[in-house]
Amino acid sequence: MTAVLQVDSVSKRFRDVQAVDGVSLQVQAGEVFGLLGPNGAGKTTLIRMILDIYRPDTGSVAVFGHKMSRRDLDDIGYLPEERGLYRRRKVIQVLDYLGRLKGLSHAEAVAEGERWLEKLDIAEYRNKKLEALSKGNQQKIQLIGTLIGRPKLLVWDEPFSGLDPVNVSKVREMLAEQREAGTTVILSTHLMNQAEALCDRVGLIHGGHLVLDGPTDEVRAQHGSDAWVVETDGDVRGDGVVVDRSTTLASGLTRHTVRLDAVEPLLARLLDHGATVRSVQPMHPTLEEVFLRAVG
Repeated sequence: MTAVLQVDSVSKRFRDVQAVDGVSLQVQAGEVFGLLGPNGAGKTTLIRMILDIYRPDTGSVAVFGHKMSRRDLDDIGYLPEERGLYRRRKVIQVLDYLGRLKGLSHAEAVAEGERWLEKLDIAEYRNKKLEALSKGNQQKIQLIGTLIGRPKLLVWDEPFSGLDPVNVSKVREMLAEQREAGTTVILSTHLMNQAEALCDRVGLIHGGHLVLDGPTDEVRAQHGSDAWVVETDGDVRGDGVVVDRSTTLASGLTRHTVRLDAVEPLLARLLDHGATVRSVQPMHPTLEEVFLRAVG
């Protein structure tokens, strides 16, 4: 795979605060990379160095295989955490302006803006002023603004902010569509369940350092415990087998959670009872649990 983003040992200091300290990472073409971390960890500073808003004190950043140039900005869609819209302008005027900043003609920008308004079910607000829209709909307009021009790289900082569950689902659909189109995405979010569901790989920033980096499933597996989950149509509670927890599922199956050294005795007892074992797998922590362990 080709690295769309290459960050090599970047650091940034603001007076007495070392915001980012020697961070290196890669984001490959077509993947969704989750940039995670608590408030004040250095995520926004790192994003601003990636976008050439800040220059690193040391280290280097390359996009699309070379140092950032002005032309590259036309191929990047950026949603900052701190929002800003022209509140007294009409929705279509704002989208037209943002599209033309990306090199589109007036007709192209309007057509692209209207296409996304239709997809997100907010075409009725085309000629409404931004200040008349709800916070959630303003957020959708800002997301559309990052997609006009069909960028090769999307950098979304807290895209789910202000959205209800229905619109969170719509943003997830937008992200899935971009992934299918081959767009590379850097997603910064505090919602660990969304990162776990959406990201191919994650990097965790803490205290200005990159403390975790890798495929999402591998990161979870590396921080697992010795607990295993056995799903079966048999229930052996009270039959001399040490089971930490047993839960009856809606499907009628029973889920047993046991330590590794108890897996074999449990399976033997289930087979003795003529039970069918549906699955046996290690119990990996959620990404949220990994996050909490890593940041203490």
